[in-house]
Amino acid sequence: MNKSFTSLFFLFIGIFVNINVFAQQNSKTFDQIIANKFARLWYLAPQEKVYLHTDKPYYSAGENIWFRAYLLNATTHRPDTKSRYIYVELIDEADTVISRVKIRKDSLGFCGHIQLSPEMQAGKYCLRAYTYWMQNEDEDFFFKKNIYIGNSIDDRIICRTTFGTPAEGKIPVTILFTNTFETPLNDKKIKIAQSWINSNKKIITTNTNNNGQVSLLLAEDTTKSDKFIEITLKEPGIKFRKLIKIPTVSKDFDLQFFPESGVFLNNDIQTVGFKAIGKDGLSVEVNGKLFNNNNEEIAEFSSMHKGMGKIIFKTNPGESYHVTATSSDGIEKSFNLPPTNSAGISLRMSFNRGRILYQISNQTDKPVQSLYLMIHSRGFVSITLPLKDLIGQLPENIFPAGINSFSIIDSLGNTYCERLYFNRNFKFPEFSMTSNKPFYKKREPVQLDFNVVSATGKPVQGNFSVSVTDSKNVIADTTNFNIISYLLLTSDLKGYIENPQDYFTDNSYATREKTDILMLTQGWRRFNTFDYVKGKNKPSEFYLEAGQTVSGEVLNVFGRPAVNRDVILLSTYKNKIRVTKTDSLGRFLIDGIEFPDSTTIILKAKSKTKLVDVEMVWDKDVFPPAHIFIPDRNDQLQQAPKDYFLLSKEKYYTEGGMLNINLDEFTVEGEAKKKDSQDVLYSQLADNVINSEKLEDYAGLQLLDIISMVPGVQVNGQQISIRGASGNPLFVIDGIETDNIDDIFYLNTSDIEAIYVFKGVSASTFGSRGGNGVIAITLKRGVQFERSEPSSLAKVKPLGYQKPAEFYVPKYDVDSVLESTKSDLRTTIYWNPEVETDDAGNVKISFYTADKTNDYNVEIEGIGKSGEICRYKGILKRLD
Repeated sequence: MNKSFTSLFFLFIGIFVNINVFAQQNSKTFDQIIANKFARLWYLAPQEKVYLHTDKPYYSAGENIWFRAYLLNATTHRPDTKSRYIYVELIDEADTVISRVKIRKDSLGFCGHIQLSPEMQAGKYCLRAYTYWMQNEDEDFFFKKNIYIGNSIDDRIICRTTFGTPAEGKIPVTILFTNTFETPLNDKKIKIAQSWINSNKKIITTNTNNNGQVSLLLAEDTTKSDKFIEITLKEPGIKFRKLIKIPTVSKDFDLQFFPESGVFLNNDIQTVGFKAIGKDGLSVEVNGKLFNNNNEEIAEFSSMHKGMGKIIFKTNPGESYHVTATSSDGIEKSFNLPPTNSAGISLRMSFNRGRILYQISNQTDKPVQSLYLMIHSRGFVSITLPLKDLIGQLPENIFPAGINSFSIIDSLGNTYCERLYFNRNFKFPEFSMTSNKPFYKKREPVQLDFNVVSATGKPVQGNFSVSVTDSKNVIADTTNFNIISYLLLTSDLKGYIENPQDYFTDNSYATREKTDILMLTQGWRRFNTFDYVKGKNKPSEFYLEAGQTVSGEVLNVFGRPAVNRDVILLSTYKNKIRVTKTDSLGRFLIDGIEFPDSTTIILKAKSKTKLVDVEMVWDKDVFPPAHIFIPDRNDQLQQAPKDYFLLSKEKYYTEGGMLNINLDEFTVEGEAKKKDSQDVLYSQLADNVINSEKLEDYAGLQLLDIISMVPGVQVNGQQISIRGASGNPLFVIDGIETDNIDDIFYLNTSDIEAIYVFKGVSASTFGSRGGNGVIAITLKRGVQFERSEPSSLAKVKPLGYQKPAEFYVPKYDVDSVLESTKSDLRTTIYWNPEVETDDAGNVKISFYTADKTNDYNVEIEGIGKSGEICRYKGILKRLD
């Protein structure tokens, strides 16, 4: 979409909404005014969410990561957003983007894949997904999912690293090298580079001992969180390189305090949440005691879940508070609580038997009757309630499931406090699955019928993705989020949330308590209530990408904007041509074009005179920098069982996979191929030949003048046509093909050996490329052709959308295929990212079983047309 058009559209809508609100200000109640302010913001600048459903929780090198992307309105969770493209990236621990794909929306949504190289380094990675429009918000609200990728394919060298406890500023490191058969690689030259040593560029060089080990002490730098060592080893036929992150081994921790509703009042009963974080960014369990400034013990406390907990105590005038906390590793530290406020409004909340209880502490001169309790969920206002008393209760079932914001505001739009509350009013659709058989043998057809109904029993229409996996080798990930925990929890909060599925296990009091503690201590959220109540909205820098565009600027010889110049775009995809002009700033933008990845686009700017050329400068693709967090601790990222990678290796080679071997450098000696053979071939096939003798007769003439003397060839300025063809012929210069006439302008006739002209049938030697005829030029020995492009022309390859690919499922309905001896070792048995229920909520899928007789896990995720969050897990039984 044209960025300027998008801005004008939003400006018009904004003016309309403002006029409408102003005109009705006197006739509307205060709750309607607040609701309109929120509605205006999420209507003018709707926030988007992306969720990726992948076929598996972990992968092996050589496989594909198959995914379905759900792009939703962040407020309604409906799939009615305007963005038409999603960017999906695979990022390593060093924040390097390993792969990036652009996915275009089709009739059912977004689906794609990322192909993993068989040489890919095993380790921890992150999948990140976002739209161009989402860059207007904080990067924390991009979709991020940590995954593990192993590699048993390229296992000629296996490197294992262990780290010891730092001492005297040094980190002990032991690196073990073995081969495929676990035999130590002794006396091998190893080079180790440290990323965080800026002052010393020297690389550590050492040899492995008889046990295949290298032991060294690395300088510890506590000021840098991400530190890496790069290990290289060269063996005949093997070039080994591995980047290893130095884990955080410090046991130090920090303790943060969060007064309930953000206000810490004096002389009142107060609840203060706390969160203990280690140097590795993960939770630390603590216990301790609370003291006042007289060192009088007031309370004891301990963390309840993932380093989080709360302290409830009475604050007194003139007192300050501190704690002494001890971690589970036995480290004791002291921390000060924030100072109390003598004036303000705070909000305390609790839950009891289906009702939300609230209590307000008002230490201001404002009467309670002038205040309102305002509640919104994801920017949609549920209630703006005028207060009569400081204590009240509301039924939980009138609020939507997920994070709800409770705030105290006044009629002037001032927000005094805010308390997050997680509502467990879950009403998820229900799935039923029926199969055509109770058990399945290998290579048998499976037919599954699903029915999806809402909590009220009505059919659910929507789009879903289905994954069927081997239950033994693909183990469900309990540490990461799923579509429910992501959309209702993780996606609306900043920061890393450990084990988000823990908050959805049941509806017990213990689960409610640890969820409420999370609400107390997760201080940053997607929707800023304070700004929304004021009607503030930050300007949008990035536009809604409803179509692909190519833009840039044209500069004159003095480097200034070239105004009102023609710009021609030629796309190799379907040979599309578009023409536009530069504006008053020399800028141009061409939209409404579609091109897949690897498409070459040629941009040509025309100058007003042939004597002076212009410069074409195109806007290169710019992507947001990667700042990801991948935990060091193994329990925070599931790794696949060893059997999975061995099976993946066998499957890779069974299906014809190849491993690249890095050979040592060597020199090949020989004579350069003579041009005579090419000249003989050309001279036999060409319709006209201008050899070196004739070229000597034409000394002093320009190349185009010489070509114009060939019968059937017409030269008109920069246009050459053979036998009246509509376009320029193909030029072949010393075997290099080009369709750019500018390339021959820079040839000196004294350097040319011969010119060959092919017309009609003779040009068919060059295939369809010779449709307009061919002019082949061979250069004299010692002369090399270097393609030169004018500054007014640019050949670019912007990131295009990924072409659709289908997940392969073998069909054993033919005896020859059924009886094939080739092993079927699929771990993802079936993947379908585009399943749509009918009007009755029904859908069918079918596939064939693989050879392994393990049971199958069936997982379905998706979104109903009305924003229903859908998830199902089932099991298919197998027989030997």
